Amino acid sequence: MASNETLGQMLNDGLIYDATTNTGLTNHLPMALVAKAALGAGPDELSRFANKYRSRLTEVAEPDRRLTSVTWQRAIGEPFAYADLVDFFNRQVGDHGVEETLRSHLIYLVDGIAGAAFHGVIRLAYALDSKELRRVSTGLAYLTASAITLGPLEKGPVRSDDPEFLLGELAKDARWKSVTSARSIVEEMKLVASDPAFSHVVSSLEIDEHTPRRLAAAALKVYASTDNFTALHGVTGLEAISRIRPYLDDVEQFDRSTFQALTAAYLSIGAPTVWSRVQLDDMVASTKLDPSAVRARAAMSDDAHVAKIVFTSSRLNDESGDSLYSAVAERAVRNDRISSEEKNAVVVEC
Repeated sequence: MASNETLGQMLNDGLIYDATTNTGLTNHLPMALVAKAALGAGPDELSRFANKYRSRLTEVAEPDRRLTSVTWQRAIGEPFAYADLVDFFNRQVGDHGVEETLRSHLIYLVDGIAGAAFHGVIRLAYALDSKELRRVSTGLAYLTASAITLGPLEKGPVRSDDPEFLLGELAKDARWKSVTSARSIVEEMKLVASDPAFSHVVSSLEIDEHTPRRLAAAALKVYASTDNFTALHGVTGLEAISRIRPYLDDVEQFDRSTFQALTAAYLSIGAPTVWSRVQLDDMVASTKLDPSAVRARAAMSDDAHVAKIVFTSSRLNDESGDSLYSAVAERAVRNDRISSEEKNAVVVEC
């Protein structure tokens, strides 16, 4: 396993790169390094992965403008403002510290957490594990630049406090059964959110202190039932969201935004039927690999998403005791077709 010092140096070295790749996709390098190191990857494996991944990265540009506490909100949702936002948040974190900066800025980003298919909030959450100032700044900058709005977060007629029940009701409605087709997960989610009925769906959940746990459980069951790439991001995204939640005072609005994002992701894949408890239990019972073997295989994967879902599942299994997390982690490594002999030829990217 790589030492914290080795990992930290590699993460700091990576701060020179833009948050997106040269093809406009999310730069997964910092997230993959954190996940792989936590799963047991050593310095040689981290260096091998990073050296291969860097071919798709470009250095972050110099800032064009000096954002201030008055003007920074104009950059919310502006992908090309990333360099300006890094500069701004570097100054904010340096002057006020991590916690105060998060508390004073996240309140303006609550409704944008679905941006970049949850990768903005994931990158920030991973950075918070270390609380290294510049890493937190880049996470906040990417969350801000990639933020998207999926519609108003209005209260309305409440139907249930159980998001799984509400998703199940949507699965019965033919209007949501068409799988959207767009250039990206985000565009697919925005298409769903443009339906006039979408806001009524989002307002139908009663928010209480159990909502975060129920949302995480619903996201896990959707992913377990579908093995869908968008659904995978629901699991990793909600885990990241839970880690920034303590820095928000208005958690009710934040939880509703989380449900909005999860619902948009679910509807964008055609509102699939979630497996019964018996089917989910059968999936758990069919697991064969020791969790340590699953982590070891994910630590060596060239697919950043395999490393991240196994890393996330391991943490959530430890926290919740839900063995379904172990089952989806095992499936992820079994589906990862990249062998050690093929690593020099193949790289999987979102």
